[in-house]
Amino acid sequence: AVVSTQSGHYGRDLRMAARFTSTIAKGVRFMSTSSEFIRAPVQVFGIEGRYAHALYSAATKQGSLETVEQQLNSLQASIDSVSGLKEYLSLPVCSKDEKKSTISSAFSAASFDPLVTNMVDTMIDNNRVKHLSEVVAAFNTIMAAERGEVPCKVTSAYDLTEGQLSSLKESLSKFLKGNEKLLLDTATDSSLLGGMVVEIGDKRVDMSTATKIKKLKSALSLPL
Repeated sequence: AVVSTQSGHYGRDLRMAARFTSTIAKGVRFMSTSSEFIRAPVQVFGIEGRYAHALYSAATKQGSLETVEQQLNSLQASIDSVSGLKEYLSLPVCSKDEKKSTISSAFSAASFDPLVTNMVDTMIDNNRVKHLSEVVAAFNTIMAAERGEVPCKVTSAYDLTEGQLSSLKESLSKFLKGNEKLLLDTATDSSLLGGMVVEIGDKRVDMSTATKIKKLKSALSLPL
């Protein structure tokens, strides 16, 4: 998904998300219209963004954002852990009613919020259920922005020491605004050879040795 706080496709995607909101909200105590659509603190584009924004708007009105977030991640954990579930939901040979019946039974047993159930039903009806994992990720992105959390992934060639991590956090904190909080995720990739790659918000800075060598080779191959 492409995340942005700027315009572009913002208006079009929000209008589509607003239409989804009224469908997702069916069966609960309120109905949302485009004029009542609540914008998220960050815009996530694509199919997954439209469903995630619709769910955010509906859950905000219901006052159940944290519950919906928890249940979506519980659903994702089930998709990841139950063998064949993801493939089953995407199979065109299985009828929509069969898929909804299977999901409904599981949701009912777990006392899932109707907003989550209705969203999944809508995705099944629209042949979009294969994007369910992406919707969960998009909703998590919105919720992170709601809490002022700024995700940052740092990939280094080797494990960073405590001192390096502390220095890195101090440097990265300078990119934050107001009450924003840094969510740092670290990983290692030996193919980088040295240095690191930093991804924070929609920015990516490649300071790896592998990239430096690649640029050097490219420069040396140019005619004098």
